[in-house]
Amino acid sequence: MLLLPAVTHANESNKLLNMCKACHGESGMSRFEHIPNIGWQNSDYLLKQLRAFKAGTRQDPTMTKVAQLLSEADMQQMAEYFYLGKDK
Repeated sequence: MLLLPAVTHANESNKLLNMCKACHGESGMSRFEHIPNIGWQNSDYLLKQLRAFKAGTRQDPTMTKVAQLLSEADMQQMAEYFYLGKDK
């Protein structure tokens, strides 16, 4: 039973990452004209932007709400995923 919290967190992280991929694309290259491509952005920049959305200092109707769902660890995972193009 010690693995249950880790498994639950991994499942939640995958759900959040899949939510990001739905708009920004599997590799960070969006197929939607109004959604930015983030696959080429470095992880520090992406993390800074996610923190700004979460803090409310950067506004977007969708991203401001989405960032509220993310922990610091989630934001770091998302930034690394889209920078590297794969799960770490």
